[in-house]
Amino acid sequence: MSDESTEVKAVEAPAAKPENAPEEAVEEITEENQGEEKKEKKTHMETIVITESPKIRLITAFVMLAGSGFVAIYTLWQHYEIGAWIKTLALSLVIFFVVGRLFELLVNHFDTLNKNTEDAIKAQEEAIAQREADKIAAAEAAAEAERLAAEAAAAAALEAENAENENPNEFDSFGESDDFDIGTDLSEF
Repeated sequence: MSDESTEVKAVEAPAAKPENAPEEAVEEITEENQGEEKKEKKTHMETIVITESPKIRLITAFVMLAGSGFVAIYTLWQHYEIGAWIKTLALSLVIFFVVGRLFELLVNHFDTLNKNTEDAIKAQEEAIAQREADKIAAAEAAAEAERLAAEAAAAAALEAENAENENPNEFDSFGESDDFDIGTDLSEF
């Protein structure tokens, strides 16, 4: 004989605890508790991201309600029997659901086309703006290069002028200076 109601004890590995930390109680899990945990785990559902707008999703409902409401009122005024009235209303609900769904799909399709067109236009505008920014950057780089070349030419001209001032003139005799004192006594000459 096998014993079906066995108890399973879950013991967690002890983690590094400070010396003055309180002891944790060991929890006993029975098959009933496991079943409840499985039910709890099943209730966690995945989040669905809705890509279409809520207004578009309501098109089918409005078409169904409006069309079936019109059919219901018309058949009521025509004094249909209850059985025939319910069958006619149920059939009209199905027909208007299909019509509403087709209409919703058409609106989604045209919305997607418009969105793709807007994305393409936006990409073209960004490309044009990038090309204009590149042209402006190239013009600024050329202006900066011209400015640096002008500064280098000015520095070279200034350096040449300074070098010219440092060299003796053609008319100056080498090694002699004009700044000598002859004195007042010229009898030696």
